[in-house]
Amino acid sequence: MILTTEERVWIIEHVFRESGRYTDVVRQHFSEKFPDTPVPHRNAVRNLLNKFRKTGSVHDAKRCGRKSKLTEEKIFEISNSMHQSPRKSLRKLASQQELGLATVHKAVRKSLGMFPYKITAAQELKPNDYEKRLSYCTWFKQFVENNSNDVLDVTFFTDEAWFHLSGYINSQNSRVWSSENPHILHEQPLHDVKVGVWVAISRRRIVGPIFFFNTINSERYCSDILYNFIGQLTSEEINYSWFQQDGATAHTSHISMQLLKEIFGERIISKNLWPPRSPDLSPPDFYLWGAAKSTVYKRNPQTLGELQLAITTFIQSITSEELKAVFRNKLKRVQLCIDTNGNHFQHLL
Repeated sequence: MILTTEERVWIIEHVFRESGRYTDVVRQHFSEKFPDTPVPHRNAVRNLLNKFRKTGSVHDAKRCGRKSKLTEEKIFEISNSMHQSPRKSLRKLASQQELGLATVHKAVRKSLGMFPYKITAAQELKPNDYEKRLSYCTWFKQFVENNSNDVLDVTFFTDEAWFHLSGYINSQNSRVWSSENPHILHEQPLHDVKVGVWVAISRRRIVGPIFFFNTINSERYCSDILYNFIGQLTSEEINYSWFQQDGATAHTSHISMQLLKEIFGERIISKNLWPPRSPDLSPPDFYLWGAAKSTVYKRNPQTLGELQLAITTFIQSITSEELKAVFRNKLKRVQLCIDTNGNHFQHLL
């Protein structure tokens, strides 16, 4: 609250009449004298008295320092610049506006109420993908409604990924603190040691990991992965399971599809039903691989055996409650994909 000069002088006079005390009588007379002004708090009056004793004046001291360059006109220019180029760094903006970085930061955060948000990476979608994604999600929603959520216990979503023994170093984010530059290097072999991992995940359990070391073609897909997977299925799963895979050539070749149809019949979610470029709808992609790599590389495996053991240990540690949560997320993603007509929906999760 800011008091006028008249109000300040009145308070000083009447407080000194009361022997320097801000009494109830002074407060009552102030409210009668200045009915449109709230009665000052005792702390404000104490500060006013201290100022008067020190300076002999009831006026505020003049503020020192340079006049701020952050005028209304400048804020308007900054606003236009940020809306035209929202990815522009504040440092570059400060240079363009001939202002200090702290001044620009204050303008953007306090005056304009803007905040920095992370960019989410997503798979690029082609023009025909939207309709295919919408078609699949509409089918899948009806599929679950017709069979109840229990069908997710015997619906296996499959995928493979490469795990590199060297892990991954982001030179832009990795730092080593030292008083002198230690010149730390992250050596990468010319021919990186890696292992391929294939899994099948349902709401009930995960089959795998199944490891492979060579690029997958249709023959290896059948001999090294599918036969291994089928051998781990129960009789119930063989009779009632649904099998999902993406449209990779090795997956959808005549040899591969013939083997799958012998086991699953028409219970196959693959090319012509599964939409291309849709990792955001596949549990191994939107959940498993990211979680696995963030955990496995924390253990810093030094050999291929240690890497495989770390992958196996992580996958076996996933609980049934986690799998149920993953498939609740899957259903939510399907609905959001429908709501956005097959477009990206990560910002709505």
